[in-house]
Amino acid sequence: MRRVGRETATVGGAARRDEGSVLVLALIYLTAVSLTVLALAGWSTSNLRTTTRFASARNLQEAMRSTTEFAMQQIRYTPLLSSSQTLNASPPRACWGNSSVSGLGSIDGYSINVWCSTVWNPTSGDTRVVTFFACLSTVTATQCAASPYLKAVVTYDDYPPGGASAVSGPCTDWNWCGQGMTVDSWIWI
Repeated sequence: MRRVGRETATVGGAARRDEGSVLVLALIYLTAVSLTVLALAGWSTSNLRTTTRFASARNLQEAMRSTTEFAMQQIRYTPLLSSSQTLNASPPRACWGNSSVSGLGSIDGYSINVWCSTVWNPTSGDTRVVTFFACLSTVTATQCAASPYLKAVVTYDDYPPGGASAVSGPCTDWNWCGQGMTVDSWIWI
């Protein structure tokens, strides 16, 4: 009987050691799962911040694009060809109207100004080549020309479809302004 008692004690001792091992393994497992959950939570938070930044950058690009396209259409049909306007302007000047700035107010929370400089060759089929500089409204025309957010170069043809004899005056004299338009470059800087 003694022998059986020792075996029982040994089996009972082994059972207690197994319980401790199981508890240690459970603690290791819970720690590993917790670390994994924390890592995934951090990754998710980082991705949410990144998504917000991408959306903000996209909104800024859309505001720049929209304002620049508006300026392109404005100057297409209503060229500002005097030396006090956009003709060979350095720094560039307002692309439309008689004000000192070309802005549309707030687009997606951004206020954008577009500045223009025009090279005019009235006797050519490429009558006007206009360079557009788009920046936030907090930037001056000189700063914008030096480092624009968006720079576009557009060529306008101010002759009727099928052509016409060369005329040395502005297209506003014969009402064919902007019959053709070619975007030569569109550069995000």
